Amino acid sequence: METGEDPVAEARENSLTPTEQKMLRLESRPFKYAGAKQEAIRALLNLSSAAYYQRLNRLIDSEAAEAFDPQLVRRLRASRPAPLRSPAARPLGRPQANDTDHEES
Repeated sequence: METGEDPVAEARENSLTPTEQKMLRLESRPFKYAGAKQEAIRALLNLSSAAYYQRLNRLIDSEAAEAFDPQLVRRLRASRPAPLRSPAARPLGRPQANDTDHEES
């Protein structure tokens, strides 16, 4: 290994596709102007914003992405909105808000 390359860093980069690496690098860049990020997504990746964010959300759930840039991936995961819960997703047996009105003693 006289080339001076870091084998761990090289393994991290090789576990992601070039497109996935571009996506993570794009997320780490600051953008000054409104719409600049969308323009960069289209120019660099030839993706719509919707397709980009769908792929990004799957990507940041991968171990390879976390190994590539742990701090960025943790920040992106934390910034995701919590999923909206429908009434059907509520656990069974949980009282409705108006079901507890009669429980005063």
